[in-house]
This record gives sequence, structure tokens and C-alpha cells, in this order.
Amino acid sequence: MKSLARKIADLYRLLNNLIRIGTIVEVDHQAARARVKTGGNTTGWQKWVTLRAGTTTEWNPPTVGEQVVLLSPGGDLAQAVILVGLFTSNAPSSSKDEHRRVYPDGATINYDHVKKELVANLPGKANVNITGDATVNVGGNATTAVGGICKVNAEMIHHNDGNPVVTTAHICHLTGKPHGDGSSTVTAGK
Repeated sequence: MKSLARKIADLYRLLNNLIRIGTIVEVDHQAARARVKTGGNTTGWQKWVTLRAGTTTEWNPPTVGEQVVLLSPGGDLAQAVILVGLFTSNAPSSSKDEHRRVYPDGATINYDHVKKELVANLPGKANVNITGDATVNVGGNATTAVGGICKVNAEMIHHNDGNPVVTTAHICHLTGKPHGDGSSTVTAGK
């Protein structure tokens, strides 16, 4: 009778461990593993589920304090994988119309599919590196506001389909003086 009771208790424990809610308590970024506290247990170093891990990859590790789901094959917590992303009270939006990502430094990327508007707010630097050709098409107006100096370096710049730009630094060949009708806000090197 004791062995039957023990088997039932083991089955009950395994069944309870199949799917558990827990909280991240440690993250090893180098090994891509985390430990989870669930009930009175803390797991070993387990893998977490990411959106992509094949030829396309994404890195977005869990953070300490994040609530997660443990999926344990056969009810064995030693084989558990961590399914991240359970909201507690920290949802960055309550709108059904937007996809929003918020980073720890305050950067946000927001796309509202009803307004058809993408907004990125970055508190630091941004770099876009393209090794091939690039085209930017704007169907409406475009505004560029720069708080400091705007530099453009290129082998050749075709302004308005290649029409020349004259600056006030250009010397008129007829008068020998700077062009009065030139742009004082556009500068160019030789």
C-alpha cells in the first residue's frame, strides 16, 4: 500500500511540475540560461524560449523579477524551458492598436497600425549601416531638424536632380565677390 501511495504522490508531483508559474531570480547571459523560483523551488540553469534561434536569431534575455512559465517535459524541472513574457503590472500600453517596445534606458519604439505611424524615441546615439544601395521615398512632406551640425559626405550630391547649388562662399567670376544670391546655410568643400 505504501508503494502505491508513493507512486501516486510522485505522479501528482510530476503532474504539478509540467507547467508552473515562476519568477526569474538569476540570469547567465554568457550561457543564455536563467534560474527560476517557483513555489518553494529554485530551478537549475535552464534555457529560455526566444522568438528565433535558427538562421535568423534574436537576443532578448529575461530580467530578474520577470514572471515566466516553466514547461517541464515529463514533469522534470531539471529539463524545464522558460517561456518568458508574462505581464504583471508593467505592460507598456493598453492599446489594441499599437505594438510598443520599451527598453530599460527609456528608449521606445512604437507602431500604431490604425494611425499608420512609427515613432522611435532614442535617448542616445543611432547608427544605420547599409553596405549596398539605399532609397528613401517620402510620399508627403519631410522635415529634418538637427540640433547641431549636419554633415553629408559623398562622392557627388545631386540636389534637385543635379541642379547646382551656389553658396555665399562661392566667388563670382564676373565681380570677384561672394555670390549675394547664394545660400548662407549650405556649405560645401572642394
